[in-house]
Amino acid sequence: MGEGAWSGGERIDMSAVSIRSARPEDAPLIAAVQVTTWRTTYSGLVPEAYLAQMSVQQRAERLHFTLTNPNSHVAYFVAETETGEVVGFACGGPERDGHAVYKGELYAIYLLQAYQGQGIGRRLVQTVAGWLEAGHYPNLLIWVLAGNESGIRFYEALGGVRVGRKPLDIQGAALEEYAYGWTTLKGLLADIRISR
Repeated sequence: MGEGAWSGGERIDMSAVSIRSARPEDAPLIAAVQVTTWRTTYSGLVPEAYLAQMSVQQRAERLHFTLTNPNSHVAYFVAETETGEVVGFACGGPERDGHAVYKGELYAIYLLQAYQGQGIGRRLVQTVAGWLEAGHYPNLLIWVLAGNESGIRFYEALGGVRVGRKPLDIQGAALEEYAYGWTTLKGLLADIRISR
């Protein structure tokens, strides 16, 4: 998760950033955001060799397949500036491990560093939560890498509660992920403002 504390500089006019459903042509833009935010967020947490070998092109190809697959149960949303720059994204769908309580999952949320800490990440989460609720998923879960303190603070500020943990291996590095859950989506959907 690439959402975190704002690090300084000019504040972004929130009205100049809209949230919309992703389109197939967004795939390379989403992939670029993902690779960039992985490198800024996870440096020092995951092996540097893994971050260095991340490929925008390979991720874009996989994303394009998902965004054009009519049988996909994953929804992608992007944060876009007035000039058409994609600066963040979030995606979600059914919970992937058959959890007894949580039926929906926020799979990922990434936002370029200059746009963090200004409410855009919250709007992305709310958009996914609204989509999940409309699809009859009453709650949601997300996994966050242990050590990603800005991500953990973000989820806790949104009302998420730590409900689990599991090991994660990235290129031989023994890491850990925490699960944060929302048993109801009402709190997340309060004051929702989505540009359509």
